[in-house]
Amino acid sequence: MGETATIPQAVAPEEPHRMDKLPWHNNFPRNAAEIARIVAADLPQLVPVSAAPLGEGWDYSTFLVNEHWVFRFPKRNQSARALKREMATLESIADLAATLPIPRYEYRVDRSSAFPTAYGGYAYIAGTPLLDAEGVDARLIGKELGPFLARLHATPTVSQRDVRVRDELVDWIPDFQRELTEAAPGMPPHIHAACAALLERPPPAFDGETAFTHADLGAEHILIGDGGTRISGVIDWGDAGMGDPLADYVGLWAWGGDRAAEACFDASGLTLTPARWARLRFWGVCYAIGSTYYGYKGGQATLHHAALSWLQRMYANGQLEDSSNQDG
Repeated sequence: MGETATIPQAVAPEEPHRMDKLPWHNNFPRNAAEIARIVAADLPQLVPVSAAPLGEGWDYSTFLVNEHWVFRFPKRNQSARALKREMATLESIADLAATLPIPRYEYRVDRSSAFPTAYGGYAYIAGTPLLDAEGVDARLIGKELGPFLARLHATPTVSQRDVRVRDELVDWIPDFQRELTEAAPGMPPHIHAACAALLERPPPAFDGETAFTHADLGAEHILIGDGGTRISGVIDWGDAGMGDPLADYVGLWAWGGDRAAEACFDASGLTLTPARWARLRFWGVCYAIGSTYYGYKGGQATLHHAALSWLQRMYANGQLEDSSNQDG
């Protein structure tokens, strides 16, 4: 493949469509009016309360309260435990906000009068998710993200109970293979086949030095402001923990390719060996597969189409055939 690769024509994949009882199913669904009543009962200092849906992810439903506060409501009991861990994590790394804005929870409801789990809120960070932003300079974003990640990865851990050691990439391969199979109806056959073949050739398990990581730094969790000229915030810290620091460059690479990642590495003073580059690209393919799956099964057309475009670029560059290939 490489620069001269041609993309085969294929039958158009199915459009994404929402399905019930998926892993991210919401066990505690509430509409905006119900959320307003819940917040008013638990936090009378915010009365009168207005609420509007802001977004929905794997673990949380998010609402904008009083046009200023982002409130995250767990979708399952295990998500509530993760939210408490996230609150503690953000408190311990609050000084990172001097580099790039991150959430700071100012409201925490441990026992709600009307919602079954704990929930919390932080001041709204304005911006467009990198996933949705248009006309963004990949090198500029990488250059701005680099110093932030360098500082994050140098963060000393308070204690082992405050962080989680992340599973290694190779342990997740069966999950990515399952997601690829389930997302197949929404993918061009040649992309599906190439991804399936690559997943059969995972990189060696990571045996280097771990660092404190965001661990879920996808393009949906990097906010862009000022007309696409800067990063306005880094959100969704529920998976933060100890692991391979390369994890935090995966979403950036999947979105912007080698160009974005190189700018980030240059700005953070990091140099990758060819083997680490191959691991990053392989992991980026896995992230794109997971995003395709989530977008397809969850009925999120924007995410589904974006992830497919990433995989098409990787295919054209020969990176689904061999993750050691550089961008064309």
